[in-house]
Amino acid sequence: MFTFMHHSDPTIPHYRDDAWSYVRGAAATVDRPLLGWMGQFFLHNISHDHVAHHFFSGAPFFNGPKITEALKTVLKDDYNYDSTPTLYAFYRSFTQCIFVEDEGDIVFYKNKTGVAARRVASDHGVNSEDAALIG
Repeated sequence: MFTFMHHSDPTIPHYRDDAWSYVRGAAATVDRPLLGWMGQFFLHNISHDHVAHHFFSGAPFFNGPKITEALKTVLKDDYNYDSTPTLYAFYRSFTQCIFVEDEGDIVFYKNKTGVAARRVASDHGVNSEDAALIG
């Protein structure tokens, strides 16, 4: 459940070979306050500081909170944190993360009806699906 919760979220992009980089891959996860203080204590901050774990997997767990704070200043809007209650977040990911398209360098999970929670913006701020609707 923990691996699924950190790597399967409708807001996390999936990168194909040409679009992937170490930084993009490391940032493609989400910090969650799973189980509150119990998760911090018994799971050694792995849920609360999962993004830090992706960037610095060899760092001791007790440095996770400090690394997370430093990463927030660097990643800014690209830092992914979700405070959604655990069971609801699990349900949302389970129902909204069904598949990704075969085409595209950067893709997002889609639900069973083929709708994604996010889409990649084009260079002009309008993605190709919206451009077809507009014009």
